[in-house]
Amino acid sequence: MPSLISWLDASTEENAKMRELVKLFGSPETTDDLGLGQLRDVISNSLFPGTSVLHAGARYMLLVPWSYLTEHRGTKNPEELRKRSDESERRLIGRFKELGVESYIGSDAGRNVKQLPSAAYWSALRRFGIVSPDAERSSVAQLMCMNAPIPEDGDDTTHVWNPSIPTPPSGFPQSDERGLTLSHEEASWLRERMMIACPGSMLAYLVGSDASPDPRYWAPWLDPVCQTVGGEPGQWLRDAEVFSLIHNGATILYQRLLSEHSRAAFSPEEDVVGQTQGLLNSWEEEREAKRGLLGNWNLDDYLTRAASLNRGINSSTAGFMRSAIEAARSPARMIDNEEFCDRVMTRERLTKKSNSRFQNERRLRAWQPPTSVTPLSFRWLQVRRTVLDIHAGLAMEASVNA
Repeated sequence: MPSLISWLDASTEENAKMRELVKLFGSPETTDDLGLGQLRDVISNSLFPGTSVLHAGARYMLLVPWSYLTEHRGTKNPEELRKRSDESERRLIGRFKELGVESYIGSDAGRNVKQLPSAAYWSALRRFGIVSPDAERSSVAQLMCMNAPIPEDGDDTTHVWNPSIPTPPSGFPQSDERGLTLSHEEASWLRERMMIACPGSMLAYLVGSDASPDPRYWAPWLDPVCQTVGGEPGQWLRDAEVFSLIHNGATILYQRLLSEHSRAAFSPEEDVVGQTQGLLNSWEEEREAKRGLLGNWNLDDYLTRAASLNRGINSSTAGFMRSAIEAARSPARMIDNEEFCDRVMTRERLTKKSNSRFQNERRLRAWQPPTSVTPLSFRWLQVRRTVLDIHAGLAMEASVNA
């Protein structure tokens, strides 16, 4: 089963972000209609800090700084630097096309892409100490130019950027020959940054491991290397597996209830329920196979850890999660659990308010029964690529960046 993007479908702003993601990666839409994104992200951030579903290769964490540093050589005007670095990022798109690079940001939209790599990677650059944690993307050009001489040879005298960052190729970006392939030096530097910035995390464990993740597995708990981790990362990995199962069941149940609502409202003679019931039947089979995992999960411990990392998680969200695990542990089929069905509908109304498909006819009419509901994988597709990129670079001979 492929690992796909998942997000919170709760507002116009979030929907705009979703459409951008779909354009960027060409992935089918997978939604979190029940508003459990905060609980999901606590797991993602604990396992893989600094990562994002927008990531498309580890070398971007060098390409973005190089775009700013090389363009800073010719100006100390913040607005000019911002425009120059923006143009440098866009020129990379054309360069990647010339080099035949696959799966890069802008591969479809070209230089007119709205989501530049710097926007996608800024949180990672701050988290890994590549740029100052105080530097916002909107103000970094100002910080670089503030009371500072024009740098020579790519040096950032203000130390907005990490002073140990590998040197960009002369004539960057047009002269770059590597595309998204890391050299040994580049990979070693990125691995060091991640291990220093995120000690004790699954991400640090993976980049520091001699063994690489297996591309055949769609989720981290299925990967043999991830399975060897212990301690806190191992606990978050178990949380991830159970949370994904419960979230998937509740989301499929929501779709099943919507199909009944849609048939009653618009097409009483048409069978729109069968498809979603088939998805729910498949989930029920998976639930039976994971009864032991569900029974052993310590929900209170998970919620305590989650709340300590995100104090914005409210009692309503925690309460819904409690009802979801109770329903998953119940011997009754999910669709026969009337109390939990009511909780799902109430939760969707609470989360989406006037956009709730249970009370907004226009939204309900636009709904179509899904052919699949993809389980959460907590950014694994993007994390796996990042780790594999670094491991591939480490396997190369150490060489000077050409």
